[in-house]
Amino acid sequence: MQTPCGHRVSHREVISLIKKCLDQKRLEFGCPVCETQWEWREVRNLAELPESELKPLEEKVNQILLDSSHLYKKCPTCDHILKRAVDTFGTPCPYVKCPLCSQKQGKPHLFCWSCHSRWPVPECASPGQCANSSCELVATLLTCPTVTDFSSKVYGCPIFRSCPRCHSLIMHEKGCKYVRCQSCRHSFCFICLERSRICRKDEELYFSLMCKKPRAKRQTFFTQMPK
Repeated sequence: MQTPCGHRVSHREVISLIKKCLDQKRLEFGCPVCETQWEWREVRNLAELPESELKPLEEKVNQILLDSSHLYKKCPTCDHILKRAVDTFGTPCPYVKCPLCSQKQGKPHLFCWSCHSRWPVPECASPGQCANSSCELVATLLTCPTVTDFSSKVYGCPIFRSCPRCHSLIMHEKGCKYVRCQSCRHSFCFICLERSRICRKDEELYFSLMCKKPRAKRQTFFTQMPK
């Protein structure tokens, strides 16, 4: 088969590369011939594996992203997996550039490593600091672990949610899925983030594990990257 960089490799070489990288908890897939870096989606397509074999590999990739969030991120626009760059002194860069989005837009597509908001370089007066005032808060929401207690009513949710009204951090401690913000007294569902009285309309699910609505994603306070 022909690779994205133009070389020919065997199906066996691609499978071996995937297993080697994932076993080493790395997400850099280099061409066996020239070491050009391939994107995970490209490697996945080259592998031509059935869904039953591809699914556990995808789970490993997602686990590596979760365990090594200091090293790998997905672009919030295109989901391209990116590795954090370091300067000549080994200091991690506070922002990251997505090559796919940059090529598509015809200009550098930069976003904050911590909170995923657009990085305002070169317009930013302080190029080493994110301009998002909620950067630290969002970074916590994006990197905190999930609830792993199977008996919890909010199993699978991030351990921290931010109050939809005032953005205060809240941790679910016990009881049903509804929580009340101590700062502004706003009551909401820890799973779907809807106001309690709206979520509570599903009376048969009042004390259940799940809502009828999907579990809300980790909060970032923006719906899409600004143009």
